[in-house]
Amino acid sequence: MFTKLIFPPQWIPTQPYLSLPSLTAFLKANNCDVEQMDINVTFYDEILSKKGLSPFYERAYSKFQELESRKELLPELQKQYHALGSSILYGEYVLEEIDNSKKILRDKEDFYDYEEHFSAFKILKLGLKLVSSAYYPTNLTFNDYHMRYSCRSSMDVLSAINDKEENLFIDYFKKNTVLEVMKNKPGLIGISIINTSQLIPGLTLANLIKKASGNVHINIGGSVFTRLINEIRQNNELFSVFDSVIVHEGETALVGLIKHLNNELDIKEVHNLIYKKGSEVRVNRINSEGEDINSLPTPCFDGLPFDRYLSPELILPVLSSRGCYWRRCTFCDHSYGYSGNYRPRDTGLLYNDLENLKAKYKTGFFTFQDEGISPKLIGALSDKIIEHDLDISWLADSRFEPAFSAELSNKIAEAGCKMLYFGLESASDRILACMDKGIKKENVLKICKYSNDAGIWTHLFLIFGFPTETPDEAGETIDFILRNRNIIRSMSFGSFQLTKHSKVFENPASFGVSKIIRNDDIDLSLWYEHETNQGMSKKETDELIQEFYYKLSLQYRDFPIWSNLDREHLFLYISHYKGSGKKVPELSELIEKIYKKHTIDKPAITPLKNIEIYPILKEGVFIGTFNFNWALIHHAMMEGIFLSGDLQKERTNVLFDTNNNRILTVPDLAKDIIGKSNGTLNLPEIIEMLKEKYKLPYGEVELKCKNFLNSLVEKNILSIR
Repeated sequence: MFTKLIFPPQWIPTQPYLSLPSLTAFLKANNCDVEQMDINVTFYDEILSKKGLSPFYERAYSKFQELESRKELLPELQKQYHALGSSILYGEYVLEEIDNSKKILRDKEDFYDYEEHFSAFKILKLGLKLVSSAYYPTNLTFNDYHMRYSCRSSMDVLSAINDKEENLFIDYFKKNTVLEVMKNKPGLIGISIINTSQLIPGLTLANLIKKASGNVHINIGGSVFTRLINEIRQNNELFSVFDSVIVHEGETALVGLIKHLNNELDIKEVHNLIYKKGSEVRVNRINSEGEDINSLPTPCFDGLPFDRYLSPELILPVLSSRGCYWRRCTFCDHSYGYSGNYRPRDTGLLYNDLENLKAKYKTGFFTFQDEGISPKLIGALSDKIIEHDLDISWLADSRFEPAFSAELSNKIAEAGCKMLYFGLESASDRILACMDKGIKKENVLKICKYSNDAGIWTHLFLIFGFPTETPDEAGETIDFILRNRNIIRSMSFGSFQLTKHSKVFENPASFGVSKIIRNDDIDLSLWYEHETNQGMSKKETDELIQEFYYKLSLQYRDFPIWSNLDREHLFLYISHYKGSGKKVPELSELIEKIYKKHTIDKPAITPLKNIEIYPILKEGVFIGTFNFNWALIHHAMMEGIFLSGDLQKERTNVLFDTNNNRILTVPDLAKDIIGKSNGTLNLPEIIEMLKEKYKLPYGEVELKCKNFLNSLVEKNILSIR
């Protein structure tokens, strides 16, 4: 039987995800005919091109013109008008720049020019906004796929996968994916869903495949459904979209399913399998021990389109263990997806994985996907890497363990470690105890200093709003970070989520959670809203997080870089900008260069230099005319104000500065000045044209032009050549 394994959108397309290569290698080792397809990366690559983006622009333009032709704009249409208007303002510019933007992110030199990088990535994000507006109110980003349908409700999901007006994946998959998936007539199609953002896209694809060929067996795997075993067994309707689900670790189960479909094994003997028989959903025995990690082959990445990832280097994920050796953090349920206990891979086998992958795929960049590599394992692996002089760069997640020493830090740095990710979560002793983190702040500082001295970049994870946490306790965390910013290089943070299988969820009263908010329609939720009797409210937590962002932007010179780069891109920057000796790369030096570049005095507009002045609008600034006051809607949305009543027609010229998310309304004369500020006309030529059009004296037009252009220069909207 021919098997196809699929990784669907939505996931950040910077590197392959490990699930398919791990399964592919295991199936090949068991003599199965298998092919893997990263539909996620091909999807982003195809829509983020001039050819792929054009149909979305045409659809958005058509919808916008329909709204423009109305006599009045109803309140329920105003947000859609705003989204479509944005796309129309910058759409043609994005179409022209989109292909070059991807080229920049894949170029081994341009990628490391931060301004080029940032500009290119911004254009790609504008492209995704254009795509989203065509299917409003749907919103697609590099980090999420959000519809008005909730991915936490099976009823909503089943409605979403059939909504042609709002689900952008239906048209895309029909035109670009289904026939490719069905090529060579697979008997089994496995779809890996590891994040809720993949749920609607993944099941949309399954639904379309099922309609195109009812004979193929569709299996769903991944951590999302693993966390929903009880909900799946009670949901017959979901099995209209797929045939079976494999939960927890899937290698042996997938081989068992193939044997069953080949009539070699009774379906009841396939462990970890959920399926429907008649009107009953059945759950087979769950393998509680998990896979023998030392019997698993090296992941196989064959067939994946390496040239389509948004990265100048191929970065491969690897796994040194399954499960978490600590497994006590009360907020966490990551280990739930793995069966059995913590299982580290033999150091020799792990080294062979790295060596073989480097040789086979010609890359030296690796990211460890473990929950946390123990100091013992990371030290032993580093010894092997140094012994064999394997030239690689890598990052890993670990824990603040006392075993981390200056000697160990120097060793792993010599072995190619560029970044270490640590979960601090909080700097309040009481909150750390509630979380059962098992770490001490004095060790945190020692390890960050050891890493920094060895040339390793440290990145910390933080959580605000843990049940009962007070503003003062959250303030301890903020103060701790800012006091030690010389050794804590970057961080990620967000508000606490009550996840489905965490210890807080299982014992809410013990953690001060007074109420877990449940809804019968929300039957696919991996997290829940909750209430506490003490501590910060959600509003207070969100405000504190925003305040922290602001403080970081003031205290960290390189904040604009590491806060805007995703993990893989930051890893490449740190690997590229090596510090001298053991020095950690100072990305703030890049910021200094940018600041110096932009502080060059701009020439003043004076009568004596009119001939030399060629005004040009900066990239990312657009001008357009609307039949309704688009700027008024924009400002209301920014203020969180709802405009009640119908909006009457009001012709408005709008200048949209996407660099600073700034909106200006301008009169017709100003719009014409901007329209002619393209760098090819000098100021006297512009004045002469406007003098003729508006039948005004030359001196009056000259004064208006100079005043307006000067104001745009001051706002950094326009440059003068």
